[in-house]
Amino acid sequence: MLVSAVANSPKSIGIYAETANELKTLQIGPWIKDRILLIDLGFYKHQLFAKIKENEGYFVSRLKGSADPLIIDLYNACPGNSIDVKGKYVSEILPKLKRQVLDVEVEISFKRPNYNGKSKTRMDTERFRLVAVYNEDEENYHVYLTNISKEDLIPED
Repeated sequence: MLVSAVANSPKSIGIYAETANELKTLQIGPWIKDRILLIDLGFYKHQLFAKIKENEGYFVSRLKGSADPLIIDLYNACPGNSIDVKGKYVSEILPKLKRQVLDVEVEISFKRPNYNGKSKTRMDTERFRLVAVYNEDEENYHVYLTNISKEDLIPED
């Protein structure tokens, strides 16, 4: 079921076999323009995120544990003796971080199917925003991937 937060009601409902891949039930197209999807890890796929971005929609998802994006740019400067994060992978810097919030642009590589009648896939890259916020209760970072700009969504939100 796709639920609209604005209308506070179901947007669409579908019935699928128990064996159906959840990811294949979500069809991204022009309807996503100017809408935000909050994505569960069951739907986590970089190709899906790229498709949402291409259709001028937005998404927010937790970062999958196996994902290790490359940091391209830093959105928030940290005062004092901070570590340089540009050009490094998230797995390299996350254990060393001492800041409350990390807000960066990352690049992710993923396989994209070729739809020109060929079954081969090709490698593609896309840039997204990665936000890591330290959770003091759990003593770890909650890490999110999105394409919502830093002007429209602050890291704490």
